[in-house]
Amino acid sequence: MSRELPLKVRVDIRDQWDSSKSSVNGSVAALTKVLGHTIAPQIDWPILWTSVKERYSDDNTTFVPTVVRYAIAWYERLSDRLDNDVYADWTESLLDILSEHTQLALRIQPGEKGMNRPTTRWEPNLSAFLLYFPTTTTAQSSSHSSLDSGFDRDFENLLNADAPKDEEWAEVVVEKTVPAEAVPTPAGAVHGGSVPAAYTLQPAASVSRLPVVDALARPRELFATASPHNLIVEERNGSIVVQGSHEPSLELLASYLSKWGKSNPNDSTKRPILKAELRESEFCFGVMDTLVIERPMTFGRQSSGGPLNPVLVYAFVEGVLGYRMVDISAGQRSYVSTTLLK
Repeated sequence: MSRELPLKVRVDIRDQWDSSKSSVNGSVAALTKVLGHTIAPQIDWPILWTSVKERYSDDNTTFVPTVVRYAIAWYERLSDRLDNDVYADWTESLLDILSEHTQLALRIQPGEKGMNRPTTRWEPNLSAFLLYFPTTTTAQSSSHSSLDSGFDRDFENLLNADAPKDEEWAEVVVEKTVPAEAVPTPAGAVHGGSVPAAYTLQPAASVSRLPVVDALARPRELFATASPHNLIVEERNGSIVVQGSHEPSLELLASYLSKWGKSNPNDSTKRPILKAELRESEFCFGVMDTLVIERPMTFGRQSSGGPLNPVLVYAFVEGVLGYRMVDISAGQRSYVSTTLLK
């Protein structure tokens, strides 16, 4: 393997791409069973790495997994389309085209400047599908649902002679794909342990096929782009604990409380009365899923074990972050946001 590639990248290619047990090979085999043709993935790793290495200069461990995610998403979306009777005519047209070629490939190569999502097209002269690796991405454009919807649009235009050429794709703008917002219903009282009658949530986007684990992003990116975002505010003895699946929401709340927190006049260093501390998840490294708000020391007549007033936290969660309460019980409130927060 080329020495132009960093050691970690070469190891990942060996383990996650070239291995006969890799998820990519599993996706290729699954599509072959449905399509009756093998579409072999092809990639010039040094060329692709050279075109995007600046994006991965801080952490090259995500480069190969990202390529793997895009490839698996491509194979799975095509398999789903072929399995869907709604696209029977489209499938017949595709089979007619592929029957004219003896060997088929999926060529993964750098995309045009400004392309912000992976895109694909059919190139008959090469007997290959081209999968363009984006030069820039956003958290939303690289989410699992956005990958699926993007490839669905590409496949819809795949056999259309008037579809955009690859030089036009630099201006492609990814549409936001988010579940519908909560729909208001006649107002009603909030009962303990039940969903407030003031609104009901629309079901999340349907999932017809579970993704393979290698097609999923790292936890930090995955849960930042997976809706709904869930958040729980719990009153405990002398503290308020906020647990959430969307780390930026917790970070904003912690930063706000730290910025405007009242100083303790009994402390010579004027430390804040309340400490807002983010804590790392026990599930995975590098993800903060808990915010603890508590008194680090006694303030005046209030003991460190006295209750804290949670109403400002409730107001911030609903009024600033835009979450909606879906459950309330003694000392605990559960919230949901069906909007993909940036």
